[in-house]
Amino acid sequence: YCIIGVSHVTHIHQQKYILAARSLIIRLIREFFWSKDFLEVEAPTILQVPGQEPYLSPMGISFFDERGESFSGYLHTSPEYAMKKMLAAGFEKIFYLGKCFRDRESFGGQHNPEFTMLEWYRTLVDFYTLMDDVEQLFSYVFERLKDEGIRHKGFSTWKRLSMRELWLETIGVDLDEYLTDEAMRGLCVERGFSPAADERYEDLFFRIFLNEIEPKLKTMGNVMVHSYPAQMAALAKLSDADPRYAERFEVYMNGVELANAFGELTDSKEQLRRLQEERQLRGQLDKVVYDIDMDFVDAVAKMPKSAGIALGVDRLVMVLLGCRDIDDVLVLPMSTLFSIDS
Repeated sequence: YCIIGVSHVTHIHQQKYILAARSLIIRLIREFFWSKDFLEVEAPTILQVPGQEPYLSPMGISFFDERGESFSGYLHTSPEYAMKKMLAAGFEKIFYLGKCFRDRESFGGQHNPEFTMLEWYRTLVDFYTLMDDVEQLFSYVFERLKDEGIRHKGFSTWKRLSMRELWLETIGVDLDEYLTDEAMRGLCVERGFSPAADERYEDLFFRIFLNEIEPKLKTMGNVMVHSYPAQMAALAKLSDADPRYAERFEVYMNGVELANAFGELTDSKEQLRRLQEERQLRGQLDKVVYDIDMDFVDAVAKMPKSAGIALGVDRLVMVLLGCRDIDDVLVLPMSTLFSIDS
């Protein structure tokens, strides 16, 4: 059940209220981006080659043409590659609002294998401009929901913290001193964890972050955490001011992670190197290793300076309406469509 529900209404009426509010939120998102002269784009849902993210699992599919010839592909985990190819082709302000798919996700909680993603990109700006976008988008949605009489749990104020500032504020650790595998491993041991000798920096980092820091974000309202260690850059460029850190930020509301953003990498050689590293890591994790989308690598070389962000719409609706489970904001969640015997 959701906090916004009125005690005397039935569960069915509450679900109708939630889904109507969800529809309004999605409409308001589109209105905001249209008002800012963004072009809404449709990215292909079916891909020949998926992304290489080590901790994501694409859904494989098979299909046939009219002659019965079989093909195999993947449902996209994100429209990112397609949208960056559009940036390389000359588009400047674009957004996608639609379905994405990820295998091996939980049914309920904060996950559903089929989910709605909002993703937008701007050229010739840095990732701080995207922070402004986030604040303006949320302000627009919050105010319009209020105008429509929809109660919500959003806050009007925002806090922006670098990852270093967040670690100092929450656990008194200066991240500058723990930017190597060896140092971070030692910190993990010092704080009572038992990391493996060959554990990667990112895994070591998250041992502390997920257990000691992220829970404290629940009491901090709206927070944007920026400037991640360079080892966690993913598809982000490194900071010009301090290359030990990357132009990456994440958006939290009431402790729930809603969005991940980058000042985008535009060095195709570096992009290829990172993708090759991710392929190697997928192999080490006993995950399927995919071919690299070389059209994407070529597109990165043609991209202007850009920044992009992906936001989980279902989670946003869930948090705004005070729901405890993502299933509460979906019409037919996976847990309903594919019941699992306990």
